[in-house]
Amino acid sequence: MEDAQNKVVEINENKLAIAAIIIPFSIAGTLIRIALSRLETFPGMPVFSLVYAQWVGCLIMGIATRNKSRLFSRYHPLHPGISTGLCGSITTFSSWQLGIFKEFANYEANPHTRGKNVLAALSIFLVTLAMSFNGLAVGHHIGEITEPKETQVEHRITPRGFSIRYITRVDYITITFGVASWLAVIFAAIFGKGQKELSFACVFAPVGALTRWYLSFYNGKLPHFPIGTFSANIFGTSVLAALTLVQSGVYVIPIGCDVIQGLADGYCGCLTTISTFTVELTSLARRHAYFYGLLSVIIAQCCMFIILGSYIWSQGIHSYC
Repeated sequence: MEDAQNKVVEINENKLAIAAIIIPFSIAGTLIRIALSRLETFPGMPVFSLVYAQWVGCLIMGIATRNKSRLFSRYHPLHPGISTGLCGSITTFSSWQLGIFKEFANYEANPHTRGKNVLAALSIFLVTLAMSFNGLAVGHHIGEITEPKETQVEHRITPRGFSIRYITRVDYITITFGVASWLAVIFAAIFGKGQKELSFACVFAPVGALTRWYLSFYNGKLPHFPIGTFSANIFGTSVLAALTLVQSGVYVIPIGCDVIQGLADGYCGCLTTISTFTVELTSLARRHAYFYGLLSVIIAQCCMFIILGSYIWSQGIHSYC
């Protein structure tokens, strides 16, 4: 229903449709992240490959936040689908933290001193953070250019939960497509003969993205601290540390290695996010942003040191995957 005088549009927010649209967007985001990482991994590469995915995800997030009203007008689930599903899956907080830890610990046994280890870790920390903020800023600029010039309408959103009472025909199509896309990658993982780790990543991606989306419901529980995003990032980082531990010292059959890598790229990669993390850092008051950002990184590194570091420093690294 639209009020022509006040330009207010009422929207029934159905969480079933939002959950369904996150599924294909998270699969697409995972494929984009892995493709960019593989594309930019080559001898003599000037910067670590993951930074490109972080930049692209934050760029799209910037465009989506500036065009939020337009996306709501077209189809309300599109905005969470793009921001939570796509951008949140292209970017990853856990892999960023793993990269920092590996440089601190000299995981690859490069021939340099401990001081160089610290410099390498700081490089991954600072370059990723700078590129993420840059991507978001450029996305905002593009969003401002493409933002419609007409008067913005006000959207009055009425939460309808997971009820099927207010589902529209478009919602049914979205739900059907979401379920079908998930089934497609599951069948690809079961019956496909190549790229198993990629198939498993696509299977686990919606689980991670939907978990993060559900945890986002708690972001308003604590003032000035997005507890939902914080929980998703820290838990996903801890799981990735445990998976890397298994890869570093436990004998695993080949298919097991594919599953572990799929969990790392799909579940952990989509459960954790830098795009939302960056938006939150720019929207919080400066004092709260520094506290939230530093606490997230410090706790994540503590998890890495306790879970992964305690093992590799006592038992060594014996990678079977």
